[in-house]
Amino acid sequence: MKALMYLTKRSFVNSIKKAVKKPVTLIALIFGVAYGIFLFAMLAGLAVGVRFNSSSGLVIIMTLWAIYITLSNFMMYSSRKGVIFRPAHTHFVFTAPINPKLILLHGAWMNYVFSVIVWIILAVAGLTVFQVEPWKVGLFFLAGCVLETVLEVSVMVTIYANDRLPEKLMKGICRGIKILLIAITIVIVLYFRKEGISMESARGFIDWKGLQIFPVVGWSIAVYRLILLGPDMLNIVCSILYMLTVFFMAGLAVKMDCGGGYYEDAAKFADDYADMKKRKKNGEMVMGIEKKKKKFRKISETIQASGAKAIFYRQLLEYKKEKYFIFSKISVFCLFFGVFFAYAMRKNAIESGYPQMFLLGMAAYISLVMTGYLGKWENELKTPYLFMIPDSAFKKLWYSTLIEHIKALVDGSLLCIPMGFFWKIQPVYVILCILIYTALQANRMYTKVIAQCLVGDVLGKTGQNLVRACIQMTVLGMGAIVAVLIGIFVNMNLIFPILLIYSIMVTVAVGLLASLRFGSMEQLT
Repeated sequence: MKALMYLTKRSFVNSIKKAVKKPVTLIALIFGVAYGIFLFAMLAGLAVGVRFNSSSGLVIIMTLWAIYITLSNFMMYSSRKGVIFRPAHTHFVFTAPINPKLILLHGAWMNYVFSVIVWIILAVAGLTVFQVEPWKVGLFFLAGCVLETVLEVSVMVTIYANDRLPEKLMKGICRGIKILLIAITIVIVLYFRKEGISMESARGFIDWKGLQIFPVVGWSIAVYRLILLGPDMLNIVCSILYMLTVFFMAGLAVKMDCGGGYYEDAAKFADDYADMKKRKKNGEMVMGIEKKKKKFRKISETIQASGAKAIFYRQLLEYKKEKYFIFSKISVFCLFFGVFFAYAMRKNAIESGYPQMFLLGMAAYISLVMTGYLGKWENELKTPYLFMIPDSAFKKLWYSTLIEHIKALVDGSLLCIPMGFFWKIQPVYVILCILIYTALQANRMYTKVIAQCLVGDVLGKTGQNLVRACIQMTVLGMGAIVAVLIGIFVNMNLIFPILLIYSIMVTVAVGLLASLRFGSMEQLT
């Protein structure tokens, strides 16, 4: 046990030393804290605006938490992917003469820290936003931070430490939880589609007694209802069942023998997690731990091109080999957000009288936020042959990013058309929003080239993204302010053409500047 404590201590100290040597870590931490405070304040204002600032509002949040977060954690544990180990654990920790249970608990200590932080935030929100009495908040914190953590740890130990559970059973449990989550989501969507999104409809769904009867997860909801809303016969009985379940699982976890059968799965997951962190560090948008092998289609056609055009046609040929052509996970996200906001914000957008402004705001926000993915153009920057092509730097940069402009146009269409259709916006404004989205994405790519030239690898990918975001928001922000002022004092409909023209002008200027610095990027590859 002392060896594990020493390992934890040294890992923490080394992380601090590494963070001090890299100022970008401190910058990212400050930015993350500031963004977290901003989100907290925004959500608090939203809760007040929709009258969720009461005990019932907190119960709604905890119900969703119990359904999605708790069940998701159980699903991860059933597949033995809920505890993060490092590749070094395979060689040094797993082979050490230490109880496998202690190694498991040591590997999951970051989960506990995260849970405590979340429950502290929920407790503060309960006091400030939801106006719950302090003694109820204290019981609420104990029930969540202590009982739920004990149950989660017990389930984790029981699943990991039990070497007799067949693999097919574990996979069946994992699939069952996934199906259950999808079914619950469909029920929630259909319910609110019928009843509408309001505090009354949300309260009606949360008050459904069938939720509390659901084993374990529903019983935990009953505990929160007992504390926050007061006792009734159903939540008292379900709370007792939950307490008995916690004690039973804790006793089972303590008495269960473990011979380290989970080491093999943990070692494989450690390698997959390390590979995921490496891909994320390179700027790739990572959607899962395991990297699935891509299946490519056979293409018989031959494309011939000379100079910088060869870059574009080679990328086009590569996309034709892809299973879904130029459509990616970003395309799915854009379509999802487009349909979701088209329905969720339909009433507010139409009643405002300026639904096109809502559309413009959503397109701008998504274009600035959804930027954590790698395109083929960024892979081109890592290849030395790009700088050896006998053509101008501007053409090489243009043809390297041309296919990404086409993708941005398609993704912008998937995002804007559903909202424009449901909000009954004139087609001309929808087209202008799509073009603005495309211009903003092009500006992001060219600004990133400039950021890479300015900071190199000194601040890493995170530092490059921060510099890129600052440059982009500063340059585009000035144009946005001018467009809004003209819209307020002259005509609101002028905002769209002004923003589009300004975005194109700035993007062309940034592209020319990036092409001038393009040659120096060979030193960074």
